[in-house]
Amino acid sequence: MQRFIILGHGRSGSTLLARSLAGHPNVRMFGELLHDEEPERERAFRAFNEGVGTRRREPRFYREGDDGAAYLRDTVFRRRRWRDVLAVGFKMFYLHARTSPRAGTAWDYLIADTDLRVVHLARANLLECWLSLQIAHVTNEWEWRKGAPGPRTHAPPLELDPAKFEAYCNQTLAHRRWAEERFRGHPTLGIEYEADVVGRFEQTVHRIHDFLEAPRGPAERLLEKQARRKPREQIVNYDEFRDYFRHTLYEGFFE
Repeated sequence: MQRFIILGHGRSGSTLLARSLAGHPNVRMFGELLHDEEPERERAFRAFNEGVGTRRREPRFYREGDDGAAYLRDTVFRRRRWRDVLAVGFKMFYLHARTSPRAGTAWDYLIADTDLRVVHLARANLLECWLSLQIAHVTNEWEWRKGAPGPRTHAPPLELDPAKFEAYCNQTLAHRRWAEERFRGHPTLGIEYEADVVGRFEQTVHRIHDFLEAPRGPAERLLEKQARRKPREQIVNYDEFRDYFRHTLYEGFFE
């Protein structure tokens, strides 16, 4: 059985990929098992495993104070007798398991396990990524299920703080470099949001199936894109942002 993680940061297509993988008959896919908030850990677990927990006695979600390494070793990646399950994995964001030493042992475990397969997901345009995050906070809608009834709230144009975006970029890129270094010895599949998730979704999902040594299966887009406006249309003070980042590493994010 292959053990794997989808490694990266929010609003970069991780849920879209994870939901598609969860539909594969030979893959057991979990969500953000080590999210900082316990209700979110429970919600994420159940959202990806509706009906599975009672049928196959799937592991419970991570509780505050538990040892992160022990949880992953003994619960998530424990040896199973299911012949049809070829791969088990979950979503691990750079910011997860950093609020307490007990949770943080999860990183030690993952880094030490050089047989662990890493699907490293990155979004090149961090402005669009951060903007999507702000919209989700405003609307409190984190995903739109394709074809499902429910709210489709479109956020009004927002006035945002360029200094907060700069801090987000600095932190995200630092974490990305750290992850590339720490997981250098692991089997790794790099996935880029714009080119791979948006540009060639089916081929990308099949690449992941191959990477996990699972037969190629369904590769359906189960979510709709939430951020519909371009940054220039969505950010009220867009010109202020563009001028703030002129002649910096991030000026390429602006038209």
